Amino acid sequence: MFRIISTARLAELDNLASAFPKVRSKCDGLEKDLEKEQRRTKELTVKAEQDTARFRQELTDLSQQADARVAEARASVQRTRQQTTVLIDAAAERANDIERRADQKIRELNAEIEQLKAKLPHPTPNPEGIVARYQNLVGSLINLTLFVTEDTTAAPGYSYSAKYVDLLLVSLCSGCGHREEETRESVYDSPEARNSFLEDSYAGGNLKHWAQKHAETCRAVALPLQRAA
Repeated sequence: MFRIISTARLAELDNLASAFPKVRSKCDGLEKDLEKEQRRTKELTVKAEQDTARFRQELTDLSQQADARVAEARASVQRTRQQTTVLIDAAAERANDIERRADQKIRELNAEIEQLKAKLPHPTPNPEGIVARYQNLVGSLINLTLFVTEDTTAAPGYSYSAKYVDLLLVSLCSGCGHREEETRESVYDSPEARNSFLEDSYAGGNLKHWAQKHAETCRAVALPLQRAA
């Protein structure tokens, strides 16, 4: 038994049938686009995998280079430390050697000084006129001698027992022979006048200071004949 279809339904079916080729064509286009995108995705995936592999290889190479540089730097530091240790040890050895030689030289000089002192005659008693005596580093004497000379040209003093004199204080090193002197002319000869001359900071006191300083620095050895003279 045949089924009767309404005109409206027929029209709808006719419209669907006419639209089917367009839908089919659009579906085919979408399938082609999908295939194209799939190929593009596959290509990008392959390229991404290649780039990833390359980056991993580069990272491995860089890591190996960094490790090699670190190892080289550590080896260089180790060599530097070893060289520094060797240099320090060598410098310490040289310093010790110099110190030993310096000590030996000092001992030799001290022994020589002692020998020179032993060869010198014993100090003689202070002769008349010597008011002070200093000894230098090797035993030579610096004598301060006071010479008193009567001044016959001066007028008589307040007493016939008093007289005018000239005072001469001489500092003489028996080692190097250096001489310094201070004078005071026409003074009444008395213990007070002599003491004033010897203690005056611009006369006897100055000469005593010079003789003491000279004794602290002079290393000249006096010959026995010079000491006797």
